[in-house]
Amino acid sequence: MPIQNKNLKQFMDNLVSQLVKKYQNEIVSFVLFGSATTGEWIRGKSDIDCIVIIKDKKLCKEIERYLDQLLLELDAKYDLKLSETCTTYKKTDNPALDLIFKTENKMMFGQPFYVVASDQLDLKGFKIRKDLKIEIGTRTIASLGLFLQRIKNTGIILYGKDIRKDIPNTVPTIEKVKASFNAMLLLMMSFVIFPFSPKSAFSHAVKANFWACDDVLFALDKPLSTTKEEVREICSIFNKSEIDVNHLLTSLEYKKTKDNMKMNKGFVIRYMLKSTKFVYGLYAVTLKKLFKRR
Repeated sequence: MPIQNKNLKQFMDNLVSQLVKKYQNEIVSFVLFGSATTGEWIRGKSDIDCIVIIKDKKLCKEIERYLDQLLLELDAKYDLKLSETCTTYKKTDNPALDLIFKTENKMMFGQPFYVVASDQLDLKGFKIRKDLKIEIGTRTIASLGLFLQRIKNTGIILYGKDIRKDIPNTVPTIEKVKASFNAMLLLMMSFVIFPFSPKSAFSHAVKANFWACDDVLFALDKPLSTTKEEVREICSIFNKSEIDVNHLLTSLEYKKTKDNMKMNKGFVIRYMLKSTKFVYGLYAVTLKKLFKRR
């Protein structure tokens, strides 16, 4: 799965090269995953997802800050608009909206770099140790299993050790349950954002539908791939009497056109409510299917 966008590839090559040069004895592995590796990355619309594994936990914050600095510098050089699409760097004219985006970043929505020490990451146990905030999150509502499966299915190694082969194929049931919180949290944030930016709320709601598809395929032990392939898989698993297939297919079109769409508040709130119904409905029929397996 090579990086298809030429400028993005040059950007990533440059970023990894500078990182390794500065911390040459510290970087264990650098993995890029998500839309940048599946051919779905779009300039001005897509962010990047990277996990960087290092030796010394004490350097996590320092390396994360350096990567943030590098991203902004190289983004200006290659004009990829990552400073606009990654939640970490988003700035608006509305202080309340900026605070919401900052909160989302703390929840790891749209964060470009996840820096963790090798002795913190327990791949087989689906745990991150020695960081209380992350450990509480991954043990309660955040599914590290889903995160790791995305890496296993879509990740490419840009430097160092190939961690993909160490990620287990089978996942504990609790990880599958926790995965469902992703789309629900994103929908919740869409309603919080709506009074300040209906367009951003709409974008969140569109994304929530596909995150729910991710969650369901993960729960059913299906591989994660491109959004289009995942939608096709969901439509093959569930029929029109079980889920609103038309809503999902329409959302796939909105994913491409949402930035150029003219929409009023009424349209956005109706779509958000329909997306909420779709997501919870999809989870409900998935549970039925899982119980029938037993």
